[in-house]
Amino acid sequence: MKYVPDSLRWLIAITGVLIVIGCLNIYSSTYYMDIYDGGSAYKHISNHILFLLGGIFAAWIAVKLGTNKIRQGAWLWFIAVFLLLILVKFAGISVNGANRWIMLGPMSLQPSELAKVAGIIWTAAFLAKRINNKEPITVFYGILNRPMGKRRKRRGLVHHFLPILCPAVLATIVLLQPDMGTAAIILFFPGLLYILAGMPFLEILAGIVTAVCLGGYLAVVSAYRAERMAILWDPFADPLGAGYQIVRSLTAVGSGGFWGQGPGEGVYKFLYLPEQHTDFAYAVFSQEFGFIGSVVVMCLFMGFLMCGFSCARQLKQPYESLLVYGLTLLISVQGIINMAMVIGCFPVTGIPLPFISYGGTSLLTNVISVGLIWGAVISGREKSDIEERRRMIKAMEGQLAPSGRKSFNHF
Repeated sequence: MKYVPDSLRWLIAITGVLIVIGCLNIYSSTYYMDIYDGGSAYKHISNHILFLLGGIFAAWIAVKLGTNKIRQGAWLWFIAVFLLLILVKFAGISVNGANRWIMLGPMSLQPSELAKVAGIIWTAAFLAKRINNKEPITVFYGILNRPMGKRRKRRGLVHHFLPILCPAVLATIVLLQPDMGTAAIILFFPGLLYILAGMPFLEILAGIVTAVCLGGYLAVVSAYRAERMAILWDPFADPLGAGYQIVRSLTAVGSGGFWGQGPGEGVYKFLYLPEQHTDFAYAVFSQEFGFIGSVVVMCLFMGFLMCGFSCARQLKQPYESLLVYGLTLLISVQGIINMAMVIGCFPVTGIPLPFISYGGTSLLTNVISVGLIWGAVISGREKSDIEERRRMIKAMEGQLAPSGRKSFNHF
């Protein structure tokens, strides 16, 4: 496999291990639930494998397309996800008071998961364009310090806000579903790309203050969100009410002990733990594989993060590098947040554990993200090789020119 560094090989291997763990855990956590509902014991795992195969096929397409076509299609990504989110608003199905899914025959699609990747693709494309044009990576400073007329001022506003415009629009629609956790994710990672692209410190500080103030306001203005934040400090104060999920999750994790109760032997999946196959899949896994298994999964996500960053650092092209950074952070940080939520260190937000939680669109999106990382690394290294050959040819031309020999530049 030419152009594939060891860090990418390890990243793909880690992804494969996480996928296998996810398949085993989903079967273990859903077979009783499926039988209890009067259906086949293989209902959830069958759907999971179908989405996995679809994700692998889509990832293969992403690798074959290459990053140039992905970047050129950033507008199409945005428009497609935007229309799907609008469709959810008017024709979606509601689960637990949130309207997030579209039915596709026997299966459902959650467009907000696709919005996470669309936002990163968009922001990486426009920030890379600024870097290539040697423009400053700013939002407010460049507008306020550029003398111009009203018409040019408006154009300046659009120009400076363009990289974050797509994620902001998508996050606003998702927030209305309502889904504050996913909306925050859609905005958070494009914001990190600004920092990685070289945003000035004062603007980073202003962005953090704005995000904290806005997030705090949205958290306290809703009684439901405020209750979730408050119960985090002592979930056992209301074990049958607001703290029920966290208490059950902590009990499941703790009952696994050091070595676990054994594969398929956990009892909390027998409808004792809410959302045992989605938000709290890690709790089921921890009960069956114990402290050792829990730490292994944590290490796998940390390894994914390190390998992804290693791949991104080797890329010299701004777009490919930012895309790999963004997608690596998207998968790794979501994993860290979910695991922290399961052990009571983070509010219950509904953010799934990548590759392990049940959720067709989430799995599809994560596998596609790995395909995009793979494609970006291959494309970036190919471009670097081409640029290196061009530099060598120019250097050789410089040596041959004084002797009057004919140039052989084919580019």
